[in-house]
Amino acid sequence: MSTHLGGTSRLTYSLNTVPSPLATGRPVHLDIVASNSGVEAVLCKQILVVIPTGGLAQDLVPAGARVVPTAAPSEQWTIDEIENGVILTLPRDETAAFTPGGREGTPVTVRPASGESVSLTTHGLLLRLKDFKANDAAGTALLRIRETVSVDEGVTWETNEVTVPLAKYPPTEALTADTVGDLVLRETDADGNPGSTPVTMLRTGQKAVLTWTAPSDATCDVYYGGEHAGPFTGQDKWRFPVADLTRDTQFQIQVTLRRAGDTLTRYLSTTVVVEEHTVPNLIVDKITPGGARKNGHEHQVLTIDGAVIVEQEAHVFGTLYGGHQLLTVGDRLQANKGIGTTKLDYIHESTSEATTTVE
Repeated sequence: MSTHLGGTSRLTYSLNTVPSPLATGRPVHLDIVASNSGVEAVLCKQILVVIPTGGLAQDLVPAGARVVPTAAPSEQWTIDEIENGVILTLPRDETAAFTPGGREGTPVTVRPASGESVSLTTHGLLLRLKDFKANDAAGTALLRIRETVSVDEGVTWETNEVTVPLAKYPPTEALTADTVGDLVLRETDADGNPGSTPVTMLRTGQKAVLTWTAPSDATCDVYYGGEHAGPFTGQDKWRFPVADLTRDTQFQIQVTLRRAGDTLTRYLSTTVVVEEHTVPNLIVDKITPGGARKNGHEHQVLTIDGAVIVEQEAHVFGTLYGGHQLLTVGDRLQANKGIGTTKLDYIHESTSEATTTVE
């Protein structure tokens, strides 16, 4: 989520939050990107980020909470929380030079008047602030970013400040993972109630139930196996019975909510494996075996180790080949009743009618 900034600055700042929007009393992760969108090089001595602390609606971090900051590229910048909620970022050289926008491929030379050493920043600066929670009060906090920069090669320095508004919502409004999520397949008891242990593999005929978390005013659509179930609404405990699965199946649930006049959509998914697959119809367009084995016509073949049992009918279009005892069927072999033999040869000759020898 990029946020509109208030104030003026030489560098351009963009901010992203996880989650978006922020939820009160929940973990927060902030990413701040600084770069130069102007037409002249910007020297930077420091960037200071001030996070309002306390328990009020206009605060973000509870008083005394620690923030773990990192900066990238780390070989050019150092970063530390110098006091509660105050993050200081410094270039490892005396200054850092942000190259101007629209000058890609053009050499940039920066020589500060003071003769200080300079590191050239061509990919921007990424500040990451994590491992802390927002306070419990819904409201809008103002994050302040203060830069010390120069646009005349260090002859004069200026300090500029921008503010970033960060809204905090109650978890049910922010749609955190514990509000919409936790999609699990569970085995059912004799009364159809979900058990406590999730299952990832079902036996043949085993019944189960999908459970997930969503507000009671949500609309939920369930998609699986090419089917669409729903929409479902008005449930405090979201459940969807699952039975008679014949193959591995992916479930996807679309959760739709109306919040503050906007339509919000979240997607949940999980997959279950079935021990024994039942395939009512199988169409194979192409088989590429692991080896290089081919038949007499140089066609790739599918090799099955073991037996193949066909309960009703088997239709073969083409030539049927046998094993070591030789069964080769070409154009025609018809037996309305069984052939009790120890050897059966069917010899196909293209210039004459086929013959059958039975011993």
